[in-house]
Order: sequence, then C-alpha cells, then structure tokens
Amino acid sequence: MTIPANIYCDPNSIYDIMSTPGVNLRVDDVPPTTLGGAAAKAGNQIDKYCWQRYDPIYLAQSDLVKDWAATIAAYYLCCRRGNGAPKGIAALYETAIADLIEIKKGISAIPSIPLRRGYAPVMSVMRAHQRPFNRAVVETSLGADLGGKPNYHRFTDPWELLGINSSSILDFSF
Repeated sequence: MTIPANIYCDPNSIYDIMSTPGVNLRVDDVPPTTLGGAAAKAGNQIDKYCWQRYDPIYLAQSDLVKDWAATIAAYYLCCRRGNGAPKGIAALYETAIADLIEIKKGISAIPSIPLRRGYAPVMSVMRAHQRPFNRAVVETSLGADLGGKPNYHRFTDPWELLGINSSSILDFSF
C-alpha cells in the first residue's frame, strides 16, 4: 500500500511561474506524465521541513505553503532531465528552502497556522515549598483544557494532594 504524497500546489500555479510554453517544453514525455511528478516531489519537500511542527491539513490551506510548493515544483520540473534551472527560478527555490529551514529550526513560523499540540507553548512556575522539607515545586499551566474551562493550576507535587500538606492534615481545629 502506497501513501500518496501531499500535493500543496495546483498546475496553474506552476504555469504562472514558468509560463505555458516553458512547462510544455519540459513535459513532452511519452507516455505523458503529470508534470513529471514535480508537484509530489515538492509536497514531499514541504513535508520534510514542516510536518513535525504543523499538521498537513493546515499546511494545504496556507497560501504561503502553496507558493513554496509551486516554486519547488517549478525548480524540480526544470531540473528533472539533467538541465539547469533558470536563474530566476533558482533564486526563488533558494529563498523557499531558506524559509523552510527557518521553519524547521523554529526561528520563524507559518502565519495563521496553529502548531501541533506538542509544540504549543506552556508555562510553568517554580516555587519554593518548605513543608515537610525544603524542596522546589513546579506548577504547570496548560491554559484551557479541551473542555474549554481555564486550567491555570495543575498540582504536580504529590505532597499537595495526598501528603501532610493536604487540608485534612493541616486542619488544627481540634
């Protein structure tokens, strides 16, 4: 079973970059192929850099990702028979790959696309606690849970819930 590649661009966007005669001169195969598989190769390249941080469903909706995919597909289409790409397409390709490397390293982000849940920022607060002995306690705040209620405090210290710091043990009203 083969898994189809994520194709983020349509042939019209490749025609916009290279012009119709430029594409037709590069895809005169017998038997004819769909742009020589360049769109699928471009989708694989986008996934290589962005899949870890972003869901492919959201990547397919981004205009910026579609532009990168069209540029990479045009470059692959130019180079697929051993020919060099024109300087303009090579410059666009280098810019797209540089942007994708920044995305992968986390230096920049794709606008209007949410990160995967594992990469979403969380906040933790470390505080000193002195009962029953001196130690540091980390409280994590995960914002809103899936239910929609704010979940600002999550006790991760077992002494807070079950130990001698619990309210039943600290109740000295006897």
